[in-house]
Amino acid sequence: MPKEIRKLSNMWERLVYAMVEAIVLGERYKPIQKCIRRCLVKYNVIGSEFDRRASAIVYNVFRNLGLNDRIIEDIAGVNVKKLSPKVRGALRLITYIYQVDERSSRDFKRLIRRYTLSYLSDVLKPKELEFYKEIVDKITKERWKPTNINDEIILVYRISPNLYNALKKALEALNEDLDAFLRSTLKPPPHTLRVNKLKSEPSKIIQELLSLGCNVKPGRYCRNAIIVEGGFHKRLVEMIEKGILIPQDEASMIAVELLSPREGMEIADLCAAPGGKTTYLAELSKLKSRIYSFEIFKDRAKRLMRLLERTGTSSKVKVYVMDARKAVNILGEESMDLVLIDPPCSSTGALAKNPDVRWRYDENAISEIVKLQADLLEVGWKLLKPNGKMLYTTCSVLPWENEYLIKDFMNKLGKAKLIALSKPFKKSPILQETMRAWPHIHGVTGFFYALIKKP
Repeated sequence: MPKEIRKLSNMWERLVYAMVEAIVLGERYKPIQKCIRRCLVKYNVIGSEFDRRASAIVYNVFRNLGLNDRIIEDIAGVNVKKLSPKVRGALRLITYIYQVDERSSRDFKRLIRRYTLSYLSDVLKPKELEFYKEIVDKITKERWKPTNINDEIILVYRISPNLYNALKKALEALNEDLDAFLRSTLKPPPHTLRVNKLKSEPSKIIQELLSLGCNVKPGRYCRNAIIVEGGFHKRLVEMIEKGILIPQDEASMIAVELLSPREGMEIADLCAAPGGKTTYLAELSKLKSRIYSFEIFKDRAKRLMRLLERTGTSSKVKVYVMDARKAVNILGEESMDLVLIDPPCSSTGALAKNPDVRWRYDENAISEIVKLQADLLEVGWKLLKPNGKMLYTTCSVLPWENEYLIKDFMNKLGKAKLIALSKPFKKSPILQETMRAWPHIHGVTGFFYALIKKP
């Protein structure tokens, strides 16, 4: 029986199997953190002394994915994309540990090498195993060095050259420092959470967590935000499970606050999952507005509904598992006081949180996304009542998903009005009435905001 499906007695062996399988699983499913936990549970590593270390290693494999693959291809002379998922996962792990990871000791590295070879011996035929043993030897003994400008970009910024070129063009247009922006995305983002005021108060939560030894402080921009540095106390995890705290970036919270939801309003959230903004809309309107949330993917809709239950906001939110472009057929024209559009985007403002985004920039895919964004703007406008407000927001730093799109939309309508935004972040130099949040300036996820009023 293969070792990967029997119970492994050796902790190091279980650790390596869990990490390799998490890397394999993380290629296909998101979020990566969920894949990691699933594999750590499967191999009984969860809660062990290696739990957090294993999670960090797998996360960093994805954070450095393009660099790992470049090293494998350069040193071993193989096309990573053509390898089987299991072999690819094993080589990515060993490459990260030996070529990129600067924290692990020599003994740790040797043990990872030993049990990675053990894993490969279980998933490969003998002749194949000899070939990949030679590759592992090369990866663990030779030191890779960049040989061209693209290698330098990959090594220094941990992003693909294609994404680098797109960001260079975008940040030049926005008069922002590309190097400062990219370096800020290499740092782990702070753990930011929103206090659900339907269940508690920020001051009480901060006081309790401080008494438990947590390093916690108030948010910088949102009155209901708290920032936690270091590890998560079990009480904090319990608060998240009970819906007292909701993991959410302050830039995301600001989007809801800009809309200013009030009692008695009809509100549409066209791209609602995972639900941070939807639940905040319900909270700020004191559960006295009606919110209609759309999510096309069933698994994401389930996550949204679970969050609604935990936060005590489900009674005021109607969830539609469908394409939001059909929302007018459900809700009717000019039926909403507020419309929130947070559409699928390149996520280029969230590079610190989404390591896979660093390596998968595709111009053709972005063109399709921009078309969807434009479609959703038209739907939102049709839904909006006269004197109603619509907020368009993304976590993208690319102007063609934001300022240029909004300019085209406004020119097409002719009668829409942009409400000028300047606080708490920074005016966009391309479209003065709109606003941008930046990781290298404000310490939050990069966000764009355009608030539009219907006459």
